[in-house]
Formats: sequence, C-alpha cells, structure tokens
Amino acid sequence: MASAKKEQRKEQHRLEILQTAEQVFARNGYHPTTMDAIAESCGWSKGTLYLYFKSKEDLFFSILIEKMEQFSATLLPELKASEGINEMIAALINAQFSFFSENKNYFQLVISEQGKVLHTSPSGLREKMITQQYTQLHQISDAFNGALPSCCAIESRILIPSIIGAINLQLVNWIMAGETIDLEKTKEQIINLFINGIKCDEQI
Repeated sequence: MASAKKEQRKEQHRLEILQTAEQVFARNGYHPTTMDAIAESCGWSKGTLYLYFKSKEDLFFSILIEKMEQFSATLLPELKASEGINEMIAALINAQFSFFSENKNYFQLVISEQGKVLHTSPSGLREKMITQQYTQLHQISDAFNGALPSCCAIESRILIPSIIGAINLQLVNWIMAGETIDLEKTKEQIINLFINGIKCDEQI
C-alpha cells in the first residue's frame, strides 16, 4: 500500500512538472527556456527535475508524447463507437478541435517549437516522437479503413492527414487572430466539407 502511494505521488509530481514546463516553453520558447526557470515555476529545485527528466530535451519531448497519447486515448474509443464513415469523420474533427482548443499551450509548442527542436535534436528522443506520430496516424487510418465505402476513391492514408492538416491550419489562424474566429462555425464547416464536399442544390 505504501509503495503504491509512493508511486502515485511520483506520477503526480511528474505530471505537475510536465504541465508547468508546457506553460513555460509556450511562453518563452524552447531554446531560451532553462531547467532553472522551469524548476522555479514548479517551486522545486533543479535537482528534483533531474530525478524525473534527464534533460530539457527529454522534458520537452515527454510533453509532446504524453499529449499525443492522451489524444489517442480519447479519440480511438470514439471512432470505434461511431457508426459509419460520416460519424467517424465528425468524431475525428470534433475531438481534434476540442483537444487543441483546450490545450492551447501544447498546440503552440507543436506549431512554433517542435520543428526547431526536431532539427537540432541529436538524441533518440526525436525518433521516438516521430514514431509516436506515425503510430497515431496509422491507428486512426486503421480505424477508418473498415468504414470507408467500397466506392470511395480516397484511401484513409490520404484522408486522415488531409483532415488533420485542414484543422491545424484553421487552429493556427485562430491563434494568430487572437481567438476572434468563431471556432465552432469553422469546425462545422470542415465537417461539412469532408462529408459533403462543396455540393449544393444549384448545378456548378
């Protein structure tokens, strides 16, 4: 019992560090941020941080991997519970809009800092994160494979990145516009686009 509580506290501390570091990285950028600054924001010593993470790079990539795992854990059951391709498309788009709008610091790291760190990272953490990204895409694509109608000319390996890319672009616009864009309306239009295309009653 004591051992279980100790592990629970350790995991809670790790999550607290990840949450605080995410905010500091998003506010200051990866390269200007130091472990000292993160430790100060956490209210702990730098030595305590190194008990959980080997380096600033380890901490940064751990944030990204943890968030990807959280997203997959939320999304995949929703896809499996969906009936038909239209529900699956709506579920994917709803889940991604909700997750990223609720995790703005994480999304900011993805769009502004991830590329910088990936290109300069000498460790295996870079490969681990890229593998995690591919795994997530494959899991989503596999979930869609059985739902795509036989007459569909689009493969899931093309459809899924296209949906995710369209959403990411709109979320970037949302952040750059100071969150003044109607995100709900944007989401509904993207759902409509990928389900119905640009079809309308009038002949085009």
